[in-house]
Amino acid sequence: MDCDPGVDDAVMLMMALLSPQLDVRAITTVAGNVPLSLTSRNARILCQLMDRMDVPVFAGCPGPMLRTPVTAEDFHGDSGIAGLDPFEPDRPLEPAHAVSHLIKTLGAAKPQEYILVVTGPMTNIAAALVLDPSIAASIGRLVLMAGADSEGGNITPTAEFNVFADPHAAAIVFNSGIPATVMSLDVTHTVRAELPRIDRLKALKSEKASIMVRLLEAGNALEGRWKEGRKSPMHDPSTVAWLLAPHIFETRAATVSVVTDAGDRFGQTCPDFSAGGPHDWVTAADADEFFGLIERILEAA
Repeated sequence: MDCDPGVDDAVMLMMALLSPQLDVRAITTVAGNVPLSLTSRNARILCQLMDRMDVPVFAGCPGPMLRTPVTAEDFHGDSGIAGLDPFEPDRPLEPAHAVSHLIKTLGAAKPQEYILVVTGPMTNIAAALVLDPSIAASIGRLVLMAGADSEGGNITPTAEFNVFADPHAAAIVFNSGIPATVMSLDVTHTVRAELPRIDRLKALKSEKASIMVRLLEAGNALEGRWKEGRKSPMHDPSTVAWLLAPHIFETRAATVSVVTDAGDRFGQTCPDFSAGGPHDWVTAADADEFFGLIERILEAA
């Protein structure tokens, strides 16, 4: 799992770390929503809070490949995990760089052994593919929170934040030919933390459910400051929801390209649906089933 926690990354990590159906081998972090030092700390905080200290965390790239770094504290709080009280986790970061870990692990893996969930800028994955293109054979699928088409962007009128933060990396990943499921704003904006859905989680009365509620309520408060009171979309959690319940989503085969030229469309994703392709562009989701999945994960935790 490659991420930049981030409130919605934190929700995503909770879902993944608490799901017995998923075998989370490692978390790699990247600069994105907040700087690398905070995303790396936040990932370890989530591992500790979810009693998953067995999962190693590797810090990766501190900035994008070419462009000036951008962050998103306005939507995630200065700590990156608004709603939680940050602390220094007991387990330290792993000594290896995230990109080195990806190359070593994937280089030793069987064909298509791994699924990579990527919910931040794609800098780590792109760097690994550039350094050793052969590792693509070990990746059975990428599950990406990336891009926008019909919904428009959330950082510019046309660009989604993760791609805008490092469009050159995103272009490398999309051009790699690796099969990818793409959770764009087209679908994530249709799944929001509406109050009745949060109330169902409050009724669970467990420590982990309380953590989830705090994250979702903090996300709503931050989203509402900028989006006229609208509730927080489930951007990054959509990746894990798809892994656990793909039947609640609808997709279209596509070939996705990224605008890397300077200008108004910098960072825009352009899905071509004309002849299909290696990318499954997710178009719709059952929002009630989505939150029912979160409820079931927390009930069993």
